[in-house]
Amino acid sequence: MRCYFRLLCVFLLILFLFAGGCIKNPVTGRKELVLIPKGQEIALGVNSAPEFEKEFGGKVDNAQLQRYVGAVGGKLAAVSDREMPYEYALLSSNIPNAFAVPGGKIYVTVGLFRQMSNERQLAAVLAHETVHIAAGHSVQGLQREMGAGVFAELVGAIIGGEGAESAAALAKYGAALKNLDYSREDESESDEYGLKYMDRAGYNPWGMVELLELLQSLSNARPGLFGDLFASHPLTSKRVSRVREIIARDYSRYSAQSGDPRAQRFEQMRALLKSVSKE
Repeated sequence: MRCYFRLLCVFLLILFLFAGGCIKNPVTGRKELVLIPKGQEIALGVNSAPEFEKEFGGKVDNAQLQRYVGAVGGKLAAVSDREMPYEYALLSSNIPNAFAVPGGKIYVTVGLFRQMSNERQLAAVLAHETVHIAAGHSVQGLQREMGAGVFAELVGAIIGGEGAESAAALAKYGAALKNLDYSREDESESDEYGLKYMDRAGYNPWGMVELLELLQSLSNARPGLFGDLFASHPLTSKRVSRVREIIARDYSRYSAQSGDPRAQRFEQMRALLKSVSKE
């Protein structure tokens, strides 16, 4: 009897933890287990962002370029399904990449910025990353790969730890995040809802198709050009086709042939980037 009582207590404890941590995903509407509160997620981003920025060459030292990327991102943040302290920045690395750190910090590198030809392509990659934050993909992925309990303890050590303990936890978290592979479902959601965010923000969703096809073309021509970008953002013809189908179904009022009204502004920013950085 005592054994059964203990098992019942354990079961009720687990049930309590899971029920308490299950919340409705603001993007998809699904119920999900989340053991990292929003405040801790934001604090995690604040603590870990400097290391990621440093690894990718730091922020480009030009206020005008940073304001531009921030303004494009800000339009997407304003229509996000989840209120977060979103921040968008341009990093100096010549390796084409874009990524999001839990808590709302989103980055695009000089290497990727140079490959684009208009603002709606930039909006596409920032929309995709914004959905990763809004839907909590990184946190969910780390909970899956590391175990929810272990990840929660790690976050606690990073935020509340001191000295060596915090540094060790941060290094472990950084390694896990770099090696994190978003699931196919995560990527599919970020494409689909990224199109929705683009539409809400006034951008032609065809920019997403242009971006994906551009990256595919460059990757085929120069294998390895994009470093680890495709490890977490695998590009396939099926993925591109799906994006085209969604646009045809839900955003048929847009045309692929329509010019980007902000293309000239984008070209001005690319010219400015060329003048302040090394090709």
